[in-house]
Amino acid sequence: MGATMSQKILARASGQPAVAPGDIVWASPDLVTAPEVSFSAYIRRIREIGATRLAHPDRVAVVIDHEVPVHSQAGAERNILTRKLVRDWSVRHFFDGEGITHPLMVERGLCGPGMLVAGADTHAPGLGAVGALSVPFGFEVAMVLATGQIWMKVPETIRVRLHGSCAPGVCARDVVLAVMESIDGETASYRVIEYQGAGLASFSIPERMTLCGLTVDAGAKSGIAEVDDACLAYLAERGISDAQRLRSDADAHYALTLDIDLATLAPRVSIPPSPSHVRRAESLQDITIQHAYIGSCVSGSIEDLRAAAGLLKGRRVHADVQLLVIPATRRVFTQALAEGLLDTLAAAGAQVSPSTCGPCFGGLAQLAEGERRISTSTRNDPGRMGSAKAQIYLASALTVAASAITGHITDPRTLTGAIAS
Repeated sequence: MGATMSQKILARASGQPAVAPGDIVWASPDLVTAPEVSFSAYIRRIREIGATRLAHPDRVAVVIDHEVPVHSQAGAERNILTRKLVRDWSVRHFFDGEGITHPLMVERGLCGPGMLVAGADTHAPGLGAVGALSVPFGFEVAMVLATGQIWMKVPETIRVRLHGSCAPGVCARDVVLAVMESIDGETASYRVIEYQGAGLASFSIPERMTLCGLTVDAGAKSGIAEVDDACLAYLAERGISDAQRLRSDADAHYALTLDIDLATLAPRVSIPPSPSHVRRAESLQDITIQHAYIGSCVSGSIEDLRAAAGLLKGRRVHADVQLLVIPATRRVFTQALAEGLLDTLAAAGAQVSPSTCGPCFGGLAQLAEGERRISTSTRNDPGRMGSAKAQIYLASALTVAASAITGHITDPRTLTGAIAS
């Protein structure tokens, strides 16, 4: 029997010829990522066990991305400590206010096909967009930092085959939400969702980061996309010229196969209190909003900003709505500036901020009791963005932009004339 992408990666990382679902392996991650909000705690933990150095400092990336610019005294002190620890512990890759961790790893060419990544953040699976198996961990990251290894149970894989292409107004986010409608958390639990099929070619790498990064909110362990020509070309532009095509074997075993005809999808929205509570956007038009946000580690890409600016050009944000736009990285910000996208967004009434986790982290642009926000961020738990009595709806950048224009949740196709029958 053949192997899935995840099995191939874990076999290599554990030094074994092959592994099977359910096997326990000791694997050596090729990259460890940690934001400033947790890195100092990991160092404190490994000091407590007597470690005086990192096992592989050249495989570690630390990113200051949660408070940019810093907006609390605790954050300022934490950032100072992070900078010191990065120097003292010889961390190879350090990004200070350059953007959000996961998009940065892909943008800067630190991640590629076949890599195993240990990420200290729930949405680390976004790195699966370039054929890496990126698994989120908590304090287990301290073990990886100290020893260079971590034990894992080899997960089963759910195959999602994409066919055709999305109609205008439908985005990668809507694909993930369609997956959440089709499989529940129990089915997805401790399994990897693998995207493949001819339809995958219609999505850019940042869009594939949305597909993979949000799989954890479906209940999965991680997400990954097969490596095709578009992926290899993207990596070559970022200095990875020796990347290998990686996909599952034809005779690999899957726990479940889900086929999605992209042309049949409509814009979708996650309603409170969970990302997996999904409804069609057209059914929520009676819900008014006061805030809209485009950004986070699974959005804020140049493609998202182009889509939002294209819809907002010549229009205005509704008088009762505050629209906040945060490019995912500084380079995306610079590119959007050069293309005139930020001018268009600002002219429409949007506020543009530096690259940061910000609102998704809950430390910026908080909500008051009774307010509603539609957002491209990752979670909509009560209290995630301020008051526990506020409501958060999650959708694509295009749906968020459309809703910001009308003042209520809106199917973007109503503004583009692309409504399907």
